[in-house]
Amino acid sequence: MLKRLVVGLLKGLVLGAAIGAGIQYGLHWVVTSGGLLGYLLAMATSGTTGVFAGKPPWREGAWIEALLKGLVGVGIGALLYWLGSTYGAVQLPFPGVGSAAWTSLPVLFLPAIAGVYGSLVELDNSDDGGAKKGTGGGKGGETRGPRARVAVDDDDALGATEHAASTRPARRRI
Repeated sequence: MLKRLVVGLLKGLVLGAAIGAGIQYGLHWVVTSGGLLGYLLAMATSGTTGVFAGKPPWREGAWIEALLKGLVGVGIGALLYWLGSTYGAVQLPFPGVGSAAWTSLPVLFLPAIAGVYGSLVELDNSDDGGAKKGTGGGKGGETRGPRARVAVDDDDALGATEHAASTRPARRRI
């Protein structure tokens, strides 16, 4: 469980830092001023984290789970940004900006939000590795291997159907 928490935190921090650095240094939006843009960035980052943390969406059948976690991440991102800007608005010195609230600097608040949500998503990940495809996972902890296919010869199958037809009871004529 601790391993999952750390892996989710690292996934979220990497995704959040990449998006935050791209916005702050790539688009040159240094300060988001804590308004609508801050909420939109937080929602987009946590939605992206929800899709890519946990089970990868390219696995068979995992895209629905990734999509749902991404949609939930949009709401969680808005909530985390609101909590941070309301109760944790601390002014920090930042190079090139001077003193600004940490929730208005995308390179600081996006990794924090993505890290928190990434750890939650990774904790929810149910891929234990104990019940892998083809192992069965029967009662008592025993595991069954993959089922063997039996080749059926066409002549034998034809003979079996002819035998079944010949052993049918005769019809009664009235």
